[in-house]
Amino acid sequence: MFLIINILSCRFHVNYFQKSEKSFFDPDMFGKISNNRKILYFLEGEQEKVAPAINSEIEKLTHLLIIKDNRINLCDALYKVAFVGNIDYRDNPLSNQYLTKQINKIVKNFRSISGLFNNGDDIELLRLPFINFNSDLYKELPEIIKNSSSLESFQDEFNARLAVIRKRYRKPKRRSENKRKFFMDEHEKYFELGKENHSRHETGSPHDVFCNLKAHLRFGHKLDEKRHFNVSYDEANTSKINGDYLDCHKRYVPFKKRVHLNIFSNDFIT
Repeated sequence: MFLIINILSCRFHVNYFQKSEKSFFDPDMFGKISNNRKILYFLEGEQEKVAPAINSEIEKLTHLLIIKDNRINLCDALYKVAFVGNIDYRDNPLSNQYLTKQINKIVKNFRSISGLFNNGDDIELLRLPFINFNSDLYKELPEIIKNSSSLESFQDEFNARLAVIRKRYRKPKRRSENKRKFFMDEHEKYFELGKENHSRHETGSPHDVFCNLKAHLRFGHKLDEKRHFNVSYDEANTSKINGDYLDCHKRYVPFKKRVHLNIFSNDFIT
């Protein structure tokens, strides 16, 4: 299911959007992504309802797009979970043509991300855990979405950043006969996406709603939440891991004499 969430500043704007829904969210345009869609509306001041609403649909969701009034602020975690685009209301009175043009630009940029999620190598890069993969370059990806997802320059800016990340962190395993590749962060930790799915991230207390959302979604696209990264400090998985690591809700978890950790995309660690 493709979930489209609109967060607007007043009831008048909500009513305007609902009356023009077929024009703004043309089924032909969105059908290229998913034929099954659901549209929800929230007012300014109801931002805390957005994450629980997404979570209630999480098992059915394949895509998530948030369109909001650019004067409304969202929590940073949503920019890791969803693709968020801004609507500018400078044109007064409201114009279908003016708003449709902006929405089409957001959807175009969203679809450019969708193409990346169809490539196995790109998926591995895009689902790296934000907390435990130590890279300022990588942590700025949600900021690019936050600041540029409604602009013509978005695709060039986002793809340029991905190219820099690939060049700096994507490496072959030295002396490895099978030529498998991995990502190495600034602390020289090896991140390799495992093919096995023998465990899952935890839910329930002390985890919050974003611990679950970040396991299932990245930039508005469905992840296989059962897969995790195998993380070690050498290619042979012999160096012992000792110390405290931040988990999905930024709680320190101690580990002793482990040769590798299982770290999920939401930073849950086992």
